[in-house]
Amino acid sequence: MKRKLLLWGLLLTSVLCTTSCSDDKEEVIPSPEFELTPRTDADTPLFVVPGQSLELTYSATNVSSVSAGTLPEGWTVTIDESDRSIDITATEDAQTKATLTLTATGGGTETVSATVDLYCLNAFDDPNGAFVLNEGNMTTENGSLIWISPEGYVFDDAYKTVNGSELGNVAQDMAFHDGKIYVISQNGDENAVGTKFENDGMLVVMDAKTLKKVASFGKKQLSTLDWPTHIAVLDEQHIYLRDKVGIYRLDISDKENPTLTKIEGSDGAPQTPFAVLNGKIYSYKASMLGTYLWEIGPEKDGITKIKLPYVPKYDLSNVYGIRSSDDGKLWLFSFGLGNLAIGKVDPADPNGIEQRRVGEAKLKDIGASGVAFATHGDDFYYAEGTTIYHLDFSVIQEDPDDQGGTVTVKKPSAAWFADITGFGDDDAKRLYNGLAVHPATGNLYVNTIKGVGPFYTTNHIWVVDPSSGEPVQTYEDYTNFPAGTFFPADK
Repeated sequence: MKRKLLLWGLLLTSVLCTTSCSDDKEEVIPSPEFELTPRTDADTPLFVVPGQSLELTYSATNVSSVSAGTLPEGWTVTIDESDRSIDITATEDAQTKATLTLTATGGGTETVSATVDLYCLNAFDDPNGAFVLNEGNMTTENGSLIWISPEGYVFDDAYKTVNGSELGNVAQDMAFHDGKIYVISQNGDENAVGTKFENDGMLVVMDAKTLKKVASFGKKQLSTLDWPTHIAVLDEQHIYLRDKVGIYRLDISDKENPTLTKIEGSDGAPQTPFAVLNGKIYSYKASMLGTYLWEIGPEKDGITKIKLPYVPKYDLSNVYGIRSSDDGKLWLFSFGLGNLAIGKVDPADPNGIEQRRVGEAKLKDIGASGVAFATHGDDFYYAEGTTIYHLDFSVIQEDPDDQGGTVTVKKPSAAWFADITGFGDDDAKRLYNGLAVHPATGNLYVNTIKGVGPFYTTNHIWVVDPSSGEPVQTYEDYTNFPAGTFFPADK
């Protein structure tokens, strides 16, 4: 991904002029030399945060003046020739992309020029972009947020760059709502053994376009919570948080006095993302005695239980996760009676559940994020170890019974899609915290690490083409225990 393109100072050679009628030589004017320092890197432009200045320096020899070309509206460049510095700023409404041309003039008429590509970080809400939320190392570092622009540029630690402060320790989940992003962390500003961290707390609310902090709440303000893992938002009075105990409703309409209310009947809520559908929040409870959807609405701080039917072929006694579908239903990934299955269910008509067989084996490792699967339209993906499988839910599968008691016809299941270890990098050893599919592009996002311990800093973000199962983009060594990939298009 990272091709190196160095902006070298151009050295122009002057021509010595002589005449045939004289032995005297004309004065030689040295050619100008001009070079940006440090030399800029690659196809990647220089990022400029609105309201913050970016300073470049340069070296110059035999140069009488340095000037800048015209930039689009919203961009400003100031050159200080006394200390050989260049100051670049942009406003929040500046054109995102700009090219700066710098021209150095020598003692005569010779000039040398260099160009610098600039990129204003003023639109983090572009639906073609992507975020990767990092947990960070729970003993030494805070959470962070990576931004991948629509062009594929990676901007590391975007939240810190914009705000000058950091997300909470062990960031877990994020939600988009009404022009804001909500990030919940497990420990906030103090970890499980009492180590204090300098950060913005357990819950951080930021503007979805600029990433500027709007509000933050520390562990003391949210002391009721015990290792929160997931978040869903209906409005400021109805922010739902899952922790080790159950589900809570958080009201932050009074920023100085946030209130937490336990959702009645939510004990033992699964460690998996919420689904949001038609202004309500959904989780579930699965067991051999019966499986229920948990519906939580703004009208009461309690759960409405929706009993799911007994399904003889694909029992629902083990549920790995739910998420909302594009057609106003809920995806439900389950295992029972030796069958792994994906289904769609309408909470208003649970008996109309429709299922497809996916495989035979139980899932072994879903990860702390609880993201067991990803979907795009009717395309369903899940991973077992480093192997990714795909199923087109729109295809009606035949599901024959055993024939004659002697000949068994293999039931259809999800097809092999890709294997991470086949992506061509020996350090992609382990998928970390689930899959994600970009709502706008359909590309599959996969985060891998070389291993835990000291190996987590060797990592990859893979962007995989859904038609071929091959990576179309790779970003190396950006993540720090990625909690998941999230998309502005999901807002």
